[in-house]
Amino acid sequence: MTASRAGWVLAKSLLTRIPCRPSRTDPEAVGWAMTWAPLIGAIVGGIGSAVFTLVRLPLDGGASRLLPAVLALAAIAVATGGLHLDGLADSADSLGVRGDPAAVRAAMKSPGVGAFGVGAVLFVVLADVAAINLAGGYRLAVTALLTGCVAGRLAATWSCRPAVRPATDTGLGASVAGTVSIRRAVLATAYAAVVVGAWAALWCRHAPLGPVALAVGALVAGVAVGEATRRFVVRRTGGLTGDVLGAVVEVGAMTAYIVVALGARAAT
Repeated sequence: MTASRAGWVLAKSLLTRIPCRPSRTDPEAVGWAMTWAPLIGAIVGGIGSAVFTLVRLPLDGGASRLLPAVLALAAIAVATGGLHLDGLADSADSLGVRGDPAAVRAAMKSPGVGAFGVGAVLFVVLADVAAINLAGGYRLAVTALLTGCVAGRLAATWSCRPAVRPATDTGLGASVAGTVSIRRAVLATAYAAVVVGAWAALWCRHAPLGPVALAVGALVAGVAVGEATRRFVVRRTGGLTGDVLGAVVEVGAMTAYIVVALGARAAT
C-alpha cells in the first residue's frame, strides 16, 4: 500500500471513530495522515450538516435552530469520540499548573478534569452552539459546520510542520510532529479552500460569491487562531502533544464557526 493511501486509512483511525485498521504507522504514512486531516474534517462536518438538516426539516421556518445545532455538534463529537474536547480540557488545565514543562505535562495526563478544563470545554461548546444557531438564521449553518471542521483539522496539519517539535519522545505528539512538509501543508490548505468554497457555493446558490469568500476567510481565521493556540500552550508543555493538537482543532473550529456566524448577514 502506498504511503498516501496508508495515510488516508491512518487519518481515519487517528481523527475519528470510523472502524479501520491502519497497515502502516511509519513517519511517511503519518505525514500523509495529517495531510489528509482537513478532508477527514470535511467528512465529519458533513455528518454534522446532515444531522442539522434532518432535524431542521420537520420544523417550521420560524422555529428555533438551537436543537438542530446542539444535535449536529453532538454528532460531530460522537464521530470523533470526543478526543479533541478531551485534549482541549487537558490543555486548559495546564494553565493552572506552576512548574517546569514536565510538571505541566504530568498534570495534563491526570485522569481528572480541573476547573480550567471544565470552563474551557463549556465555553467552546456554548460558543459553537451559539454560532451555528446564528449562522442557521442566514441559511449558513451547514457552511459553518463543514468549514469549522475543516479549519480545525487544517490547523492541526500546520501544527505538524518541521519547525514544530514534540514535547517528549513518546505519544501522539512525538509521532506526528515534523511529519508534514511545508509543501504538503500548502497542498492541504489549497484543497481545503476548494472544499469549503465549493460547499458554500452549493448550499448558497442564491448568493454564491459572498458565502464562498466568507467560508475561505473563516478557514484562514480558524488556522490562524489554531496556530496561536498551539504556540501559547506549547510554551507551557515544551512541545507538541496529542492534547495540544486537540485544543488546536477545537479552537480552530470554534473560530471558523464564529466568523461565519458574524459575517453571515454581509455574505447573504
